Amino acid sequence: MNYQNEEYIQYSKEKKNKETRSIAWYLFTHITLYIVLIFFLIFFAWYTWFLVTHRYYTVEGTSMQPNLNSSIILENESEDAVYVNIYGEIKFGDIVVLDTGSSDDIIKRVMGLGGDYVTIAKSGDNFYVYRIPKESMVLDENGNIIGSLLEDNNARLLENEANFGYTIDYKSWSKVSYVISGSWTYESQFYDKFIKNADESELFTSSNGLIYVKIPEDYVFCLGDNRETSQDSRYYGFFSMEEVVGNVDIIVYDYSFGNRILQVISFYYKQVEEFFAR
Repeated sequence: MNYQNEEYIQYSKEKKNKETRSIAWYLFTHITLYIVLIFFLIFFAWYTWFLVTHRYYTVEGTSMQPNLNSSIILENESEDAVYVNIYGEIKFGDIVVLDTGSSDDIIKRVMGLGGDYVTIAKSGDNFYVYRIPKESMVLDENGNIIGSLLEDNNARLLENEANFGYTIDYKSWSKVSYVISGSWTYESQFYDKFIKNADESELFTSSNGLIYVKIPEDYVFCLGDNRETSQDSRYYGFFSMEEVVGNVDIIVYDYSFGNRILQVISFYYKQVEEFFAR
């Protein structure tokens, strides 16, 4: 009788352990499935929002080299692609897509915002963009500009990986034509477009004699990274904010369907991290 009781007790323990393991496995698998399902539902909702707020563009030509399409030679070739946020806030340094009214939109970089003062002049052997943000301008009691908080050497933008996260081929840019005015050498295309026939109210001359031009409010000054050949604000003039399609959120280098998916997922995780870091 005792032997039978011991067998029964042992069997009951084994059965209980088996049932416990079964319940644990059931809970684990179902909780895991629910988590995965919730993740995909959140991702699907986010991706739907992403498709509504972003447009996909392939980048053609050499105007943004060396930072986009770095390996192509012909203007009708394409290597990289971008996702553009059509509702994004436009900031200095953003890569943006612009509607010029022609059949094809163009892609450039924002080098000045409304109210800023900009110019392109030589320092040493190279041309540089000089930018004075509007908040750095000194006004008198009547709102007239009487100076700047930035000296010219501080307004000069040294566009490299360390400072801005991208690079410019200054050596090639230095080969373009120029205009000498006073003690400064200006890039001729910029000078002819913005300074030569400008009204005095649109200009600001620094204490060193460097002439800047004011960007109108609700306009932007855009340049291609390949300054030697790009057709940008130096050709079209300032771009109104209505002509700005949006700013680039994602760059797909050497684009393919697989790279597009990877970059979108990577962007999603980045936004999730930023959300939980708030």
